[in-house]
Amino acid sequence: MTDETASTPLDALLGATPRRVTRHWLSLLLLALAGLGAAAFFVRFVTGEDSPYYSALVEQGDLTPLISERAELRVDGERLLSATQSGRVAWLTTKTSGPIRRGELLARIDAAAAKRAVGVERAASEASTASVAAAELAAQDAAGRLARFEGVWRRSGGRVPSLNEMERARAEAQRTQLALTAAKAQAGAARLRLADRKAALAAAEVRAPMNGVLVRRHVGEGQSVNERQPLFSIAPSTARLVVELPFAPALMRAMRTGAPARVRLDDLPEKVQEAKLLRVLTPPPAIAGPPLAQFVLTAPDAGARPGMSATVEMELPPRRNVLLVPDAALTFDPEVVPDRRFSRVYVLPEDGEPRRVVVAAGAGDGKRTEVFGLGLVPGDHVITGWRRPAAHPGQSAK
Repeated sequence: MTDETASTPLDALLGATPRRVTRHWLSLLLLALAGLGAAAFFVRFVTGEDSPYYSALVEQGDLTPLISERAELRVDGERLLSATQSGRVAWLTTKTSGPIRRGELLARIDAAAAKRAVGVERAASEASTASVAAAELAAQDAAGRLARFEGVWRRSGGRVPSLNEMERARAEAQRTQLALTAAKAQAGAARLRLADRKAALAAAEVRAPMNGVLVRRHVGEGQSVNERQPLFSIAPSTARLVVELPFAPALMRAMRTGAPARVRLDDLPEKVQEAKLLRVLTPPPAIAGPPLAQFVLTAPDAGARPGMSATVEMELPPRRNVLLVPDAALTFDPEVVPDRRFSRVYVLPEDGEPRRVVVAAGAGDGKRTEVFGLGLVPGDHVITGWRRPAAHPGQSAK
């Protein structure tokens, strides 16, 4: 019996067909290799890779940039209602937002100075009224004396009273008439000043100038305010809900009126509000700042209220065939430098020593970012984080 047809006693007992020896040893070899592979996989699973870094590939492909910015929900056409005088807020409406009616009392300012001014002007007005009455009496007396003198002078044929007495009577009548005119003018001015002071005192009651919506309050009860200090933000009841975001001019050029966007409200996280770009607001030359993109909610949820914090997301035109890295690669820094003037990534070569590459970061989609940099090509491994703490975390990368 040859080796090729050799069988074991167990084969003879079970009546099995004799197996070839070569096949038998090949099976044992495959089992051994599988066992070694399983053992290596187990060891690698337990101990991890040798590299202390997590890494990802640099890709070249298409990207649809996504802008995500924080903002606050506002009302289009919002205006400020300011204090017309200084004082202390003695009373304040309990409303923080919601509809308001024209003439509705929103606040009352305790203007003690205005009250004192009204008292002073009222006294001055009364004094001027008394002066007018006295001037009228003096004018009437002078006019009566002149009338009597003229009557006697006519009957006496111009002999009595004397010419000097007649001239003095005429002068006195004219003087008292002028004094009466001046007293009336002063009384009129006093009445106007009193009316102004009363109007200022009435302005201590801050009332809604129109039917609309109370957007927010800017003061609290008991707070001291100055003239022209904002008290409330109000808006027409038919106004639309909007959000305004500052954008770089380069991004503004890529945006078109009517472009769609999504608004996520912090207070309503489960509902996405659809919006569109309404207009671009350019600040006046005297005010430095970026342009503002104003988005209007097309069908706001009933629970949406002005003042809510929101996140605005908007897609820009897609970028084709660009170099892409994970966002985590742009934030990883083994040097732990607090002030990074330039964006950078760390490439992980085969020798395991990180190599720093300065890049210019472009737009991103929330997961990947377009980059521009010399020495970075598709297929490179960029570090995205620590697999385990480095032996010397402060050591500079090459």
